[in-house]
Amino acid sequence: MRTMTTVIFLAMVLTGCAYVQTLPPEQLVIQKVVDAPNVSKDRIYDKSIIWFSKTFRQSMAGRWAQSNTRTVIQYENAKKGILIANAAILYPEEGFSESYKEGWEVRFTLEEEIKDGKARVTFSNLNIFVPVVFCGNAYAGETSSYEKRLNVEEFERVKPVFLNFADQLGVYLSASEKQW
Repeated sequence: MRTMTTVIFLAMVLTGCAYVQTLPPEQLVIQKVVDAPNVSKDRIYDKSIIWFSKTFRQSMAGRWAQSNTRTVIQYENAKKGILIANAAILYPEEGFSESYKEGWEVRFTLEEEIKDGKARVTFSNLNIFVPVVFCGNAYAGETSSYEKRLNVEEFERVKPVFLNFADQLGVYLSASEKQW
């Protein structure tokens, strides 16, 4: 009897460990302050609009022509120094074992709060979009596309990517203006 209880207990523990935990929305936030010494709030704002537009794309931009012409910026307020964008990046794959994730997107909201000499960048609402997948042959059909919150492993995979975007913005904001 005692052995049976131990086996059941171990099975429950191991099954619980195999579960992939989805993170709650409040934990799916990446935030960083970037410095732009001697750059005014107005100049940071203007340069940020350009950087957002050059760096990010609308979700599924490659699949529908109208997506390429829409801006990612959803809200802009120069007086308050706030920019908000909704965008998507491709999920970072690692090798052949993850080739089934080709075309997966990480959709997110990017908010930038701007002051003289610095900006706080916040990436939130991080979700993975999984597109339609065609299964094997013409008779097997296809799966439906869906969107889901990131789990712990996925969040840890994309976090350095988003922190790198914040660093890139900081470099862009601090770069001297080129005359042509």
